[in-house]
Amino acid sequence: MKKHFVTLNRTAAPPKGNPLKASPLGILQEFFNYASPAEHVKAFDEFCRAALKEKYCWRRGSPGNALYYAEQLEGLIEAAYLLYKDRRLYHTKQKQPNTALYADAIPCLKAFFRQASPAKWKKGLHIFTTAALSHQSAADDMKPVAVYVFTTYLQQLLSLAAVIVKNNE
Repeated sequence: MKKHFVTLNRTAAPPKGNPLKASPLGILQEFFNYASPAEHVKAFDEFCRAALKEKYCWRRGSPGNALYYAEQLEGLIEAAYLLYKDRRLYHTKQKQPNTALYADAIPCLKAFFRQASPAKWKKGLHIFTTAALSHQSAADDMKPVAVYVFTTYLQQLLSLAAVIVKNNE
């Protein structure tokens, strides 16, 4: 049986005094502390629109903002993967597994990671990030079906993560 290794760039970094970064739920909580779910949906939509244009059209501040947002999305993917792979990481504030919520979330996470491995999600994110900050379109490097899957499933992951965070407050 072939083993696959996943590189978790955003979650592997030490917390540096921030206890929220010590757990996948903490990463999700920090993601939504930065902006509300509605703001993230709007930001993701604008990120995708910029990536799919044939010209540079990033309008949410400096290009550094796009890079920062892509890093946040990478952390979201990694946190979701950790929750998907290890149910013990799925804790409420009382440090007990919230099994009912986990049972609802796991089919969604399973569907997300059936579509693509974390590495492939990150590759799509890299393509979209590069395209959002250049004069090329992500559609130049991805098949139309891959663009659809990337945008649709990542938007669903944003919604699922918002529900997970809300139910663990």
